Amino acid sequence: MKRRLGNPGKRALPVEGTVVALPMAEGVPECPVDFGLEARRLWERVWQSGITWISPTSDAEAAEQACRLADDVAVARERYRATRDPADGRMVATFHRELASALSSLGFDPAARTRLGVAEVTRVSKLEALRAKREG
Repeated sequence: MKRRLGNPGKRALPVEGTVVALPMAEGVPECPVDFGLEARRLWERVWQSGITWISPTSDAEAAEQACRLADDVAVARERYRATRDPADGRMVATFHRELASALSSLGFDPAARTRLGVAEVTRVSKLEALRAKREG
């Protein structure tokens, strides 16, 4: 993508012959049988939303780890709601941070998508929004 845009950041790019295109996922792969409800939901979202950049050959383990963390967050949250123990609350926060990090590494936040060159978020001014609304 950077090459197509003329390398706007002017950083060194890898030599063209050394970059290997990874195969794209063809649909949602079967999820591991031991996943809980939250892991299964996240598995579906990861493969459906990230189908253009998530590779089943190189990213499946990272996706699986993120999904397992989603289950861990759900269990820890349930426990915290039952006990209201501050230690359990800290565990929820820890698992949540790890999940956010795992999702970011897979490209599921705006900064990560920009780094991957998958999407660019642009700010629309109020004037531009009003113009678009008026014209549309």
